[in-house]
Amino acid sequence: MEFYASCPAAFEQALARELRALGIRRPRPLKGRVSFEGSVRDAYRVCLWSHLASRVLLVLGRFACATPNDLYQGTYDLPWHEIIRPGASIAVSAHGTNPELRNSRFSMQKAKDGIVDRMVDETGARPAVDTHAPDARIVLTIRGDRASMSLDLSGEPLFKRLSRTVLARAPQGVDILRPDYAALVLAEAGFPELCQSARDAGTEPPVLVDLACADGGVLLEAATWLTDRAPGATRTRWGFQGWAGHDRTVWRELLAEAREREQAANRRPGRIIATDPDERAVEASKRVVAAGRIACAVDIIDPKADALRRALGRNVPAGVIVADTSVMAPDVIPSALRLATDATALAPCASMPIAWLSRPHGGLRIPGRAPSSTSNLLLGSDELQLVCLASASAEAAGTPYPGAGAGEPHSGKGAGGNRTADQKPSRAARATVDVGDGKPIPLLVPESEQFARRLIKVARQRRKWARREGITCYRVYDADLPDYSAAIDFYEGTPVEADHGQRDRGLAGGGRNRLGKANGHDGDRNKLDAAHGHAAEPATERWIVVAEYAAPKTVDPELARDRTLDILAIAPRVLGVPPEHVHAKTRQRSRGGSQYGKQGASVRHGGSPRADATSPLGDVLIREGGLSFTVNFNDYLDTGIFLDHRITRGLVREHARQARTFLNLFAYTGTATCYAADAGVEETVTVDLSNTYLDWAERNMALNGFIGSAHHFVRDDVLAWVEQQVRGRNRWDLIFCDPPTFSNSSRMGERTWDVQRDHVELLKGVVGLLEQGGVAIFSCNLRSFKPDVEALRAAGIGLEDITERTIPEDFQRNKRIHHCYLVRRL
Repeated sequence: MEFYASCPAAFEQALARELRALGIRRPRPLKGRVSFEGSVRDAYRVCLWSHLASRVLLVLGRFACATPNDLYQGTYDLPWHEIIRPGASIAVSAHGTNPELRNSRFSMQKAKDGIVDRMVDETGARPAVDTHAPDARIVLTIRGDRASMSLDLSGEPLFKRLSRTVLARAPQGVDILRPDYAALVLAEAGFPELCQSARDAGTEPPVLVDLACADGGVLLEAATWLTDRAPGATRTRWGFQGWAGHDRTVWRELLAEAREREQAANRRPGRIIATDPDERAVEASKRVVAAGRIACAVDIIDPKADALRRALGRNVPAGVIVADTSVMAPDVIPSALRLATDATALAPCASMPIAWLSRPHGGLRIPGRAPSSTSNLLLGSDELQLVCLASASAEAAGTPYPGAGAGEPHSGKGAGGNRTADQKPSRAARATVDVGDGKPIPLLVPESEQFARRLIKVARQRRKWARREGITCYRVYDADLPDYSAAIDFYEGTPVEADHGQRDRGLAGGGRNRLGKANGHDGDRNKLDAAHGHAAEPATERWIVVAEYAAPKTVDPELARDRTLDILAIAPRVLGVPPEHVHAKTRQRSRGGSQYGKQGASVRHGGSPRADATSPLGDVLIREGGLSFTVNFNDYLDTGIFLDHRITRGLVREHARQARTFLNLFAYTGTATCYAADAGVEETVTVDLSNTYLDWAERNMALNGFIGSAHHFVRDDVLAWVEQQVRGRNRWDLIFCDPPTFSNSSRMGERTWDVQRDHVELLKGVVGLLEQGGVAIFSCNLRSFKPDVEALRAAGIGLEDITERTIPEDFQRNKRIHHCYLVRRL
């Protein structure tokens, strides 16, 4: 009988090794699958024991399939009444196309017609179709003018094996690493072979050292190998149960064998030692491990070399080291690398192979370790990289990597994987830098010492300037050294209380009104009462945001990453910021969508999610210009306030003193509206397309006491709203307009926005909304922006360039950070 096991790209070689270990003869790795021949017992064994396969399929037949008629006839000719169990429901899926069969849904329907017609002709009964939970899943695959039909023996994907208890106990917002990906990490480290060798020899099982346990996914999978527990042992529903050829006796025998093996392994339970520099990951792993009811010992320790040394003890058996930093916040990764460096210096770990799962170009540098393979993976939409590192002595001796198996060179190749051909030596032999606190900082790149010296100098200058000007949030460093291309922003503030957002929501509530869509509380411009405004001031704390500018393609990605990791290690020490208050982001050229991008959610992409990650309110309270604002360092690319607009906001306040009404277009979090309200305008209107930012703006206003029906918040497409208002009677004395560079948000319909292309039409509308003698402040951050002065003059619009006087001292290195103009009717 012919079968194949499907798998994600780059799993093929590891899956073939696993199948050989299960007794399958001559497995053949192909793209996205491994084919093999065997008996029903062989196929059942793979279903029950494979950690890496996604599905196991029985090939039912192949036939010529150039046309729809070929497809129908080829399907009809198969003896479906001998394949499908009587009374079983079916579902059909189709994959692949050819010139005559270009639509998978059409192909699926044609194949289903052939199956149903043959069943009716043979049995007189029409099988039920159940696309959600069928008893038998049939898979059509078209390649060129040939097609194959297969029966899915697994039913649901084999990687869907996490128990409901584990999923329910995992902290909210945490997605446990998919079991087959966790299994690949362990397989590439050679962990399964070590476990089997220990069982065969009757010796102590290997130890697993997990230096970045993330969400506990690798721990759960390792436990199944240490306890010799079949991954499919707890599953009760299988695809082969809808197959007429299902052999219940063979299946029961395999289940009984699996129970005996697990009982035998539990007499000598293995040991797992786990840690993570991120405390939230440690807590998540503890909950996941407890819910998983792991039989082997799991020690979750502090992320320190001394703690690891004590946990290992004496007479340590063979083992492997793993780490999963794919969801680790970039600013924590240096701590993980330092821990790995310290761990490999311990005698028991010196010869242990390492398998490290990370995002691509993770800057993985561990002294004394050389990458033996690199596999590029794709999990959903997330790009991951699995790097295997052997000890230098093993590499020099030509020792096969444990995961390779006897006589087979290990390779991360296969679809999506690549073997690293030329390994580069480590750039630094434990280079360090002292930033003045007496504690040397290990460096990945020796030249990072120049960055440290530069940052110390500019930080001292900025601190004096900020103290003199009464500024608490400012830019410290802005790509001063070309090779260290990042911006570092410093924030001083206080954490927002857990119930603060709810309290402000009550103050600012009331819905949306006349200009669209919001009704505040009754009353004029109202300040919060003294009970809310005069509580004891909490102590301020410090944060920094490190925004890395994407490196040019000519720069070695790993070198760029190492430099960034050095920046993240040096900056908090120089600026006196605790490591947990360091936030790293990567800025790339905008390719459309919202003006303010969301930073990445909880599905294995970005840092560990906060418990209140769904809240639109920032988590830190800052002060600027005598006003309070909330900022958010975790959830969005921008924090909620543009520091380069500090002077511009002051300009809004200055003009607002002579204005009665104020309009804020593309308002973001409404900071300019707060400045205008503070100047004493009688009415404000704040317009933005995003509900998230509009709510945030309303909270910022309420935080400063600006509540009531005089303050309106409008959620709308700004361009369409301006066109609508021009046709009405509403006019404003002062308008602030800070549009995005580009947007193709789906909420704009078919319209797109390009500030260079569309600014004339926008400013025509803006001027049309000004009262006689009114003024607009127009700003944009397109570095190459050039206003079409002639077209504007022809439309009766005057433009005064005030950019130079709106660039703050801390942004003088980047004088094109924004452009700013006063706009008036000629």
